[in-house]
Amino acid sequence: MALHGSSPQVLGAVHADAATASSTPPSSPARSDVDDVDWDLDFAGLWEGGWEELLREDAEQIGEAYQASILGGVLGADDEHEIEEEMGEGFKESSGHREGRREHKLSAKGLISNFVLSIVGSTVLGLASQMPRLGWILPPISVVAGCIIVSENTRLVTATIDKLQAQKGITVLAYPDFVRGALGIWGKRISSATSMLALLGMMCTTLVLEAQNFNFLLPVHWSWFGCNACGHKWWAVFLTPIGLAYVFGNPGILMKRAAFLGPIVCILTIILAWMGVGMSVAASTAMPEVCRGSHKLLPAPSEFFSVAMVLELAKVGSYGFYNFAVIVTVPTLRNQMKNPKKTAPAAIFAYILALCLFLPIMFLGYLGFGNEVPENLVDGMRDDRPSGWWALNRSWETGKLTVAGACLDLIVTINLLMTEAIYIPCTVLAIEASFPGLFRRGPAWASKVMRGVVVALRLLVAVGIESFVAMSALVAALFCVCNNIIFPIVAFHYFKVKKVSRLRKICHALVLVSCELT
Repeated sequence: MALHGSSPQVLGAVHADAATASSTPPSSPARSDVDDVDWDLDFAGLWEGGWEELLREDAEQIGEAYQASILGGVLGADDEHEIEEEMGEGFKESSGHREGRREHKLSAKGLISNFVLSIVGSTVLGLASQMPRLGWILPPISVVAGCIIVSENTRLVTATIDKLQAQKGITVLAYPDFVRGALGIWGKRISSATSMLALLGMMCTTLVLEAQNFNFLLPVHWSWFGCNACGHKWWAVFLTPIGLAYVFGNPGILMKRAAFLGPIVCILTIILAWMGVGMSVAASTAMPEVCRGSHKLLPAPSEFFSVAMVLELAKVGSYGFYNFAVIVTVPTLRNQMKNPKKTAPAAIFAYILALCLFLPIMFLGYLGFGNEVPENLVDGMRDDRPSGWWALNRSWETGKLTVAGACLDLIVTINLLMTEAIYIPCTVLAIEASFPGLFRRGPAWASKVMRGVVVALRLLVAVGIESFVAMSALVAALFCVCNNIIFPIVAFHYFKVKKVSRLRKICHALVLVSCELT
């Protein structure tokens, strides 16, 4: 990867004049280094340059930054250098890592746009379904808590990167570089593995959701091994050739070319989701009083400490956090900022903005659907229901899909297919980097077999798992929490970046404990 001549060296290549500082153990930094860390958040500074600065932002540049940030979540600078040497221009073309990409830097508003586009997407379809079991209070609190945690951990990551650069004279280009600088080589290896597995889980989750969405639009009524209502499984098979093209082809450039669609997709997704939950509120008023869905503030006290309730809380909490699991992209995006000091406030503003877009979907969805909220919001956006539909089983899922429902279905599905053009190749590159002796320097057929296995595994998961919400929560609980919660907190305290209050330390400890419970 190209670096400016005046920039600090990449991780592992320390300046000669920084040798003394780098020999200081991380556990005992000088007091002056602690004081040099910028901890304050300047939200007012985000609007310097006015809206004209955002309008001047190149859409392809934002798409390229997004693509590079996904790859930077799994591959460190050393990994990228090795792959670039072996794959040459093909790697640069598929990953967006070109020599000139650092000539144009992201503004704070460009970073906000990038993060909002990353957060707002398919997760809106499952937000309202988190409400019925736990009531009005606990699910929104879990989503708010996820927002607060990633906001705090973004500050920890950026502060740690500042300290790494000041004390060790290194430039952190990607998330594994950040972990290696703070925790050593084994930290990097673990973070790369969990990021790779998280991407693999997301690949499987998106196919589950895509298959459902296509089946809503164009239902398949064929039997699937005795199941007469499993058209979505057939759609998983029909969509597999696209996965093959992404695994064996070079589709990364598609995302950059279509980057201008990102803001349009994001805005339409939110508007149509709001329309869907609003329509449910209007439809519920036409139901007889006794047939309307019931609501509860909190679960019954007797249920609070039951195993079923703990599992439900863990699932809702994991899904709430899944919405904001983007911290792995922070180091790469920060490296592409005009002013890296604005990274944390810009990211936090984006998290809060996304939260404000999510909460109305949860509250209005529960108000309208009651205890029968469909898992997929699209499935409840229907009209022309049969007479007495409210007395039927899964009543909200009867009738024909509305125009708004079909539009939301298409918008979300197209967004998923576009982003997969980045996720899937990055996952394959991460697997190759994890086992270079087998896949990069081994026999040519090994890499092809691995790609085939990835596609087959994805299809197997899609036909075997019905719930994309459960799959999302599982991926978050198993893998996303490692790099988005555990590593930022552990790295900050292990490297002794800055003295914090006892209350803050307690909060960090409670977050780590809650991760273990989840």
